[in-house]
Amino acid sequence: MWLFLRVEGTGEFEHPQHPNMLVSDESEEIWSGGGLTIEYIEPQMHWKISFDGLLRKGPYRQQWSEEEGELVPVKFSFQWENFTEVFDFSADSHPSAFVHAFAREPWTFEFFQRVKKQREQHFRHEQWGQSVGEIEIENQEKTELYLKGVRSHSYGIRNWSEIYRYVMILAHFEDGTAAHLTVINMPATTTHLTVGYVFFPNGTKAGIEWSNASLAEMAADGVIGDKYGVTFTAGGEYFDVSATLDKQACPVVYNGLTGCGVFHECIADFQLNGLTQGWGLVEFYYRDEAAQPVPNLQLGTKTEGPDLSSWHHATDSSPL
Repeated sequence: MWLFLRVEGTGEFEHPQHPNMLVSDESEEIWSGGGLTIEYIEPQMHWKISFDGLLRKGPYRQQWSEEEGELVPVKFSFQWENFTEVFDFSADSHPSAFVHAFAREPWTFEFFQRVKKQREQHFRHEQWGQSVGEIEIENQEKTELYLKGVRSHSYGIRNWSEIYRYVMILAHFEDGTAAHLTVINMPATTTHLTVGYVFFPNGTKAGIEWSNASLAEMAADGVIGDKYGVTFTAGGEYFDVSATLDKQACPVVYNGLTGCGVFHECIADFQLNGLTQGWGLVEFYYRDEAAQPVPNLQLGTKTEGPDLSSWHHATDSSPL
């Protein structure tokens, strides 16, 4: 579970378990853990997301610490509804993306067997939507929020030991365009696969055909820069996307109990073709073979906060 919150004028907040992302499963009916609950109202159409507990006030931590920090009671509830259809990475990705990736690899019978096995074991789809709801933070006024974001569903078997590194860009633009671009190194199959999609303002979708994105030019040394730019084609159109990262909003989470991989979630401002403003994130993943187990990890602790149902602050209708 990942839970990060940035409230303009108030500060940054994160789940007390972070940079760990493991919590206990607290329900057999819906997904619930660590104070966060996610339940579907109508599959692929309407979801409810809520939280009631303690979050740690920032700045975001970049490594594990025994100090719990300042824990603040937070409560929110959102209704998420889709405004795009689903993009299925298995069925909707453009064939050219895989052609370019496979052409870089030595072709053997074993290579194609590994590719086939991977495609039969792991599946993923995404769609974009809007969340509408309210958030309450102790000693702050209740705030109404209208947020656009992506719902990503990955299922099946994902062998993280096969993933060496990737960079993922997720962005939504003022004109209604939404885009996802991932460039990933999986040594067992593809050492340089660039895949993703564009949802156009009219609702149509297209898989990314080609991109100049290169892992060698995107924080290969582990030092994440302030700005990045990529170009790609999709649906017969050319896209030039630049990202300016907010280095104060770039939290870290570990992949698993040992922290064998590290995710950097960097909030960013985007520009499309030098004209259209956008918002989103750039995610950097690094595998860390030398990682040590996190000491004294206890799942689901220090998340329960006081009951905020009696709060009666005035509502601020301005979105964050």
